[in-house]
Amino acid sequence: MKKALAIVLSLALLFALAAGCAPASETPADNSSGNGSSGDTPVAADPADPADPADPAAPTEYTPVPADTTGTLKVWFDNDDIFYALQEAFNAKYPNITIEYELVGNVDSRAKLQLDGPAGIGADVFFMPHDHIGLAVKDGLVEPIDPLFEAKLRQTLVGTANDTLTFDGSMYAVPITLENPALFYNKDLWGETAPTTMEEIIEFAKTYNDPSSNKWAMAWQVDDAYHNYHWLSAFGMQIMGPEYRDYTKPGFDTPEALEGVKYYQSLRKALFDVPVADGQWDGSVARFQNGEIPFCITGPWAIADAVNNGVNFGVAKLPTINGKDAYSMSGVIIGAMSSYTEVPELAYTWLDFVAGPEGAAVLYGVGGKLPALVDQSQVEGLADDEYLQGIMAQSQFAIPMPAIPEMAQAWEGMKQLFTHPWEGTLTPEEAQVQAMQTYKDLLQAADVDINF
Repeated sequence: MKKALAIVLSLALLFALAAGCAPASETPADNSSGNGSSGDTPVAADPADPADPADPAAPTEYTPVPADTTGTLKVWFDNDDIFYALQEAFNAKYPNITIEYELVGNVDSRAKLQLDGPAGIGADVFFMPHDHIGLAVKDGLVEPIDPLFEAKLRQTLVGTANDTLTFDGSMYAVPITLENPALFYNKDLWGETAPTTMEEIIEFAKTYNDPSSNKWAMAWQVDDAYHNYHWLSAFGMQIMGPEYRDYTKPGFDTPEALEGVKYYQSLRKALFDVPVADGQWDGSVARFQNGEIPFCITGPWAIADAVNNGVNFGVAKLPTINGKDAYSMSGVIIGAMSSYTEVPELAYTWLDFVAGPEGAAVLYGVGGKLPALVDQSQVEGLADDEYLQGIMAQSQFAIPMPAIPEMAQAWEGMKQLFTHPWEGTLTPEEAQVQAMQTYKDLLQAADVDINF
């Protein structure tokens, strides 16, 4: 019981600890929000009180539609198996609501809605990574959530995940599942207990690696900014300032980032001496899922295939680097109601169901997902899931991906810090210059002020 309680409590700290335990930096904390942001950038604020004291007859809590409601709702979702299980459970409760489904990737949905929404053929509800919400708000694809529904979400879902989706006092989407990278380790190739330091892994690689047979101790997606941010954060880099909302402070050109890039560059010879083209999913995560690699940095999306392939593995917090914790990025898959919908009450009812205990049971049971519920005891088996325990262990050392619109340009800029030093085409210092130039060029193309 103590173990299960500890897990549940640790999840309740998810993202909240991320915001409060950011990696150390020389930069003083700035408690203002959106400092230096462009005029079109949404700015976070405290949520408004949903109650209207002037109308004593107004409802005081959110209520979904009645079970016998009739209607049609169009949903975009990124996984057939999970969706059909959700649909079955939803229709058991609301048998007269027809769900029209289309398979649309989370990373593609926002751009698709920009075209399909105005044409009248878009989804009523769609799902996306939380760092897309800033542009979705800016482009008018989503609207503030009903205040009563928002009040319910703030009571039942992880707090900082809600805050990440809050702009100008209102939430614009619903946290559904949580995710972050962690250390995956093969117990047959390493042992039962995960290493806690990068120094242990580097020492192990000295005798394990065999370049002639493409045998490596550790592999990961070497130029993907999301999977590599922790190499920089361990040296004190902060992205988008202390509050992760200041686009004028991407952090790419800081001394802390430089130290992180230099360390990262050294890992090619020490751990995984392959070109960038060979350090993608197939050459790293897929090989771990087939039992070929002792260590991999990936996330919960990689669990199912490794389990299905019979790999004996564990998941743990990322190892420290020179004694410092490595803060990964964390993400939230969110559900949003399209601003073009004509059935908002059906949309809210679907989102309420998917984000609630019944939907969470499907998300975990069918997809192995980590629901955003504060009370994880509502999902049978989750508190004892050894793989998601490892994800949760790292979640206490993770920062939410910045959700400001300018993050769309930042990803490509940050990628320069990894691609060029790894390939040796630029020095770490030159890569910093390239990263800032790429970022500013993309901002300028998006009509964002680059005078910083």
